[in-house]
Order: sequence, then structure tokens, then C-alpha cells
Amino acid sequence: MNCFAQGETLVKPSSNDITTAEKKGLIWPQKPSGILIMGKRQGTKKENKQLYGRIAMAAALWYSAPQPKPYLVFVAADIHSHKRIPDVNFVKTTLVEEFGIPGDFLILRQKSNCTLLEVRSMRAINQAYGFARIFAITHLYHAHRAQIYFDEVLSEAMVIPVHPDILTEITFPPGGESLLNHLHTLIETSQPQGFDSLREHCVEWILMQAHRLDNRGRLERRLTRIFRPETY
Repeated sequence: MNCFAQGETLVKPSSNDITTAEKKGLIWPQKPSGILIMGKRQGTKKENKQLYGRIAMAAALWYSAPQPKPYLVFVAADIHSHKRIPDVNFVKTTLVEEFGIPGDFLILRQKSNCTLLEVRSMRAINQAYGFARIFAITHLYHAHRAQIYFDEVLSEAMVIPVHPDILTEITFPPGGESLLNHLHTLIETSQPQGFDSLREHCVEWILMQAHRLDNRGRLERRLTRIFRPETY
């Protein structure tokens, strides 16, 4: 299954030129889609495996998509590792240097430190770019709340969970087995386990209740400062 459109997959284009596809008589969407990689603060963990897994899932979907290739969006403003590198730099380096995605397909901003602001930032970006479809990448424990937020301001958006089973439903380019296996490993190891999973679900429940009490987000942002204090 292809999440974006039916048709032949073209490998690693350098631009969103659909001229070649038109010459072959194929029918492609005239506008690219947008894929939001939702942020994840590293906190006290040695590695931010969840953010790495979200980047990997976005890369898998990008390679599976036909022309015009989707844009990959990241708007979170957290930092990465003890070196205090902005997450946006880590996302860009991983996508371009490790996964081989051209930088022209990245839309990077440092705008938010919570889900609510990420969703609203994506709405603003969509107003500027006019995406054909909008997808958001996050883990299962977070997907329900994220979808509710999108339904409030971008009803056409679809949240896709970071999970190895999703990879069985996409068509990867021929010759990309090595990269696909690498992405599968990153996605699989990014799944929260045990106490981490319990903690994530508890935080999600609290933030969801806060949103129901105040959907404008003031209470939620105050709680976010407790769960995810400012890092710079």
C-alpha cells in the first residue's frame, strides 16, 4: 500500500519535477504532501531513540511515495544529547547525510515545545505551502491525542504511528533493502517499553484532560513546562 498515491516509485529525485511522469502517461498528484515529524524531548535518556524512530518512519514514507515527493516538516525546539545540539539540526543531518534525502525537501523551524503548538505551526505552514495531504509521524501512545488536536484545526491530517508493521504496507524502491532494514531496526528499537511506556501513557492522559478543560492550550502549556522544562 502506498500512503500518498498509486503508481510507480521513482528513486531519489533532486526536485519535485513531474515532467518525466507526465511523459510516461502516469497520473501523479499535482501538489506534494507534507509529513510532520513530531518532536520528542530526550530528557535524561542517553539516546533519543523515539525521535530517531520518527525520523526513520518519515524517511520510509518519503522513499515509498511517488512524484511529487512529499516535504518533511519539523518544528520542535528541543535540544539533542549532552552536546545540546538543537533537535532541528539532528533531524536535518539524519535525513540528509544518513538517509540520503535531498535537503530541498525539508521544511525546518524551531517553533514549539508541545504538541499543541506543533499542530498549530503545521497549520500555518500548510497555509503557505498548500499540501495535497498532511501526515504526522509519532508513536502509538501519542497518536490519539495528536489526531484529536489535528481534527480541531486540520481535519484532513492523518496521524501515522511509528511501528514496524507500517513498513509491511508500503512499497520501497528496488535496491533499497539495506536502507529499509536499517529503518526497520531504528523503528523497532524506538518503541517505549516497561516503565517508559507506562510513564508516557500517564503523561498523555494528564495532558489530554488538560486539553479538555481548556482547548486553547493555556493549562496544557503550563503542564508542559513541568513535564518538559525549557532547555534554553
